[in-house]
Amino acid sequence: MTKARHATSAAKQIVSESKFREAKSENDTVKLWENYREQALLWRAIAIFQMPATFIALSFALVMYNNRSIELDVPAKPLPGYYMASEISDEEFLGRAIEFVNLIASYQPETAKNQFKEASKFLLEPMLTRFHKEMIMQELEAIKNIRRTQIYFMDPTKTEIIRDHDNDQVIVTLVGTRKKIVAGEEVPTVSTLYRVTMTTIPRNKLNQYGIMITNVEVTSSKNVNDLL
Repeated sequence: MTKARHATSAAKQIVSESKFREAKSENDTVKLWENYREQALLWRAIAIFQMPATFIALSFALVMYNNRSIELDVPAKPLPGYYMASEISDEEFLGRAIEFVNLIASYQPETAKNQFKEASKFLLEPMLTRFHKEMIMQELEAIKNIRRTQIYFMDPTKTEIIRDHDNDQVIVTLVGTRKKIVAGEEVPTVSTLYRVTMTTIPRNKLNQYGIMITNVEVTSSKNVNDLL
């Protein structure tokens, strides 16, 4: 009987301990869920907010795509033909004169040849033959021999544009100073005037206005007032 009582008591203790462990396990699960509950609610709120935000963004993108417009600025293609000098603005003649003067007045020994050849493309006869003789054959040789570098500083306040309507020509006068460096040493600067006379020929792809140079006069002086 005693053994039976002990066995019964042991069984009751085992059952009691088992119930305690189950209750403890349930309590731990509840605590774990409570710890992650706030995070779960936060992610749920983010997910709920993200759905309409994504829908709105996609709708806006579709509206922008459907209403898009493409604009291309394509310059007008020059038509074949001929412009009178009187039909072309002063700015075009001034630009051509400045481009030509920069090519022949600002150079280094290594670049002078290519610049002079490029400048010759702007010339008409008989100026072309004269330029070839005086600049390409004579001046270019001197530049190479003495290693001369030259820089021309134009004074825009002294620029003058005159239209010769009788001869359909435009004369642009540019005044500035020339600084020369010979064999690494600077030479005193001089004031130089370039007077460029231009007319027009039938235009082409490389010269849409047909502006060409018929004559170039160069005058230099220590005093700029002597040139004006």
